[in-house]
Amino acid sequence: LMAAADRVKFKPFARLNIVNGPIPQHLRFNFGFLLESPLGSSREMELDYPRIRLGDIILAPLTGTFKASRNSRGIYVKGLLHTGVVTECSRCLSEVTVPSDLELDLLYFYPSSTAPAGEEKIEQDGILDLGPVVREISLLEIPMQVVCRPDCAGLCNTCGANLNEESCSCARDDVDPRLAVLKQLLDAGNEGS
Repeated sequence: LMAAADRVKFKPFARLNIVNGPIPQHLRFNFGFLLESPLGSSREMELDYPRIRLGDIILAPLTGTFKASRNSRGIYVKGLLHTGVVTECSRCLSEVTVPSDLELDLLYFYPSSTAPAGEEKIEQDGILDLGPVVREISLLEIPMQVVCRPDCAGLCNTCGANLNEESCSCARDDVDPRLAVLKQLLDAGNEGS
């Protein structure tokens, strides 16, 4: 079990009580002290970000815990983070938050070691940057087509109005242009009866 001194709760801007203030844009942690600690030393971190931007995505909120442990090859990070990836509905383009659980299970190699291609390394000053990994895992969690709700009406093809919020007076011609000739034949057949 972790001693209370080995567990750190990380709440950015908690003292300032900022809700609409600047959005943090990194997940960088200084674990330089672990590089000087004996093998097997570890530190558990608890995250509580109301909102964070990682490159081109926003996560809101980002909470959870991870444990960083020193071993013979580097610092091993294992944990579970809970978040919502802020994206847009593929039908009406309104903002949607897709809930996700992100599992961290990776090794950051020592700065002096030769890391295999594509693997993460600890920076020279002992900094671990979890941002790129969390961003990548978050992107993989987003479904191909996100909808705000199953019955989303989408946008009007003519005027662009959000049909969930308003109606428009545009004429509805829902015929696929490739099937227009078939529609004409069906209409001609219905006129004859």
